[in-house]
Amino acid sequence: MATAPNNPPLGAGLRLASSARSARLDHEYFEKEVRPMLGSILLKKRWITPERLDAALAERTTSGMRLGEVLLSRGWIFESELAHALAEQFDLPYIDLAAKSVDPTVAGLLPLEVARRLFAVPVRFVGEDGIQVAIADPTDVDAALLEGVLRQRVELVIAERSAIQTAWRKLQH
Repeated sequence: MATAPNNPPLGAGLRLASSARSARLDHEYFEKEVRPMLGSILLKKRWITPERLDAALAERTTSGMRLGEVLLSRGWIFESELAHALAEQFDLPYIDLAAKSVDPTVAGLLPLEVARRLFAVPVRFVGEDGIQVAIADPTDVDAALLEGVLRQRVELVIAERSAIQTAWRKLQH
């Protein structure tokens, strides 16, 4: 079946970069996206190699895990690198919960079952009508839902998943 000159075949937008070992996706092709892709950010920061990104992307399709989860499980990135990359990807601030204390009064406003489901912890009041909420993954959180539960304007920040869990453990003791 021939394709018309004006209709390129499916997949024509993906280019392969030549490599001595094997063909791999040209990750630079995706750098100009409106919201940069996580893999592009990690490559740009040189936290992973193109070969490891390719392997993680292949594993992601077979395992159903998210890219960041695959990279963490393989030990190819640190949790703080993933958190910083997600913050950059979603244009949100990063917060170091190990260095910043969580206000127990603010944290107590979010029911524990909601906090665990969303991997979120309210950190502090912001201004007169806002609460800063640390989250692990912006794709897991509905800001409008959080605002409804907290009855406050929510400012999302990114933190490591383990730091959020540690904050909740400290708050429960």
